Formats: sequence, structure tokens, C-alpha cells
Amino acid sequence: MAVEGVSGEGKEAGGPPEWLSLALESPPMDVRPLLVQGVDPFAAVMEAVAGIEFGGVLVIDAPFNPSPLRRILAARGFSSYGRKLNEGHWRVFFHLDGGEDWESGAEVEVGPEGAMTWREEDGLHIDVRKLTPPNPMLAILRLIEGAGPGEIVVVHHEREPHFLAPELAERGWRIARVSTEVVNVRLWLERES
Repeated sequence: MAVEGVSGEGKEAGGPPEWLSLALESPPMDVRPLLVQGVDPFAAVMEAVAGIEFGGVLVIDAPFNPSPLRRILAARGFSSYGRKLNEGHWRVFFHLDGGEDWESGAEVEVGPEGAMTWREEDGLHIDVRKLTPPNPMLAILRLIEGAGPGEIVVVHHEREPHFLAPELAERGWRIARVSTEVVNVRLWLERES
């Protein structure tokens, strides 16, 4: 996934926004402890937002999908993307780029390991970047075990996973093609013929 432009440019239809790779490097602002203490985190979030320049990102950990906050920040020019990490733990990424709610039409699922999956024209995609081992391997293997006949699986990884090929071979799969980009190694997986 090449990181390009702003305002949603370069995003793949149905997949995570291109700017997400920038946001993955940012430490999250965890508002859950404030909420547990009965403190409204809105002022703290707005203070953090005030320091973000165009093209910058903010990552917030919350106990739920903060839809009202997302609408408020969209009105201030932020695109947003969120995912549920666990019960009571959402991570929402904001990018100051003119404001586009990427998720409005997306059909993305998050697996038990935290990997995002979605469908595009070239197959079923899975993003395992930023997962700690062995979760990338577990998520990929879980996905291929449920894949239909003739299904192509496209893996988005931080690096080429050397231990994946033998596991795939045991299951009748192979790495058909690899594409290496700055923040993304893509592997196209297919069943052996």
C-alpha cells in the first residue's frame, strides 16, 4: 500500500485507507481511564486535536466506537477509521486531510487476532501489519482454512514472513507472488493446482 496524498486519494476500494499506515506508528491516546474515573475526555481530545497540523494523525483508544466524536472531528476536516480490538476496546484513527469517513461504505471484519479482512476485486485481503507474533501467522492460517475453492488471499504484512511458506505448503497453499513497498509487503496466496 503506497502512501499517497490526502483526502482519501490512493485508497483501495473496500480496503483500509492509505493514510492508516501513517497512523499505525502514532501512540494512542487512551481515554478509557478518564471515563472509568467519570471524567469526560472531550476537552483532552480537543486539546490534542488543536496541536495537529494538516496531514497529521491522532489515535484514540476508547471503550466503544465514539461516533459523536467522529462526526465532530469530521466537521473539522478529519477522516476516521476505527476497529474493535476487544470487548470494551476500540482504536480509532483520525487523519487531518479534509474529512472523509472511510468506514461509511466499507465492509471490514476484524478477526480474533486483530487482523482486518475485506474483499476487493483481486481477492480476499488481510492486514496483519502491527500484530505481534504469532498472531500474523495465526490470522493468515485461520483465513485460508475458511477460504473457498479458487479464492486468492492477499496478505498485507510488514515484512516477508519466512515461516509462512512451509505452513502454507502443509495446507495445500503457496505464495504465488510478492510485492514489496515502503510500508507494505503483499503476498498473493493461492491453493496448489
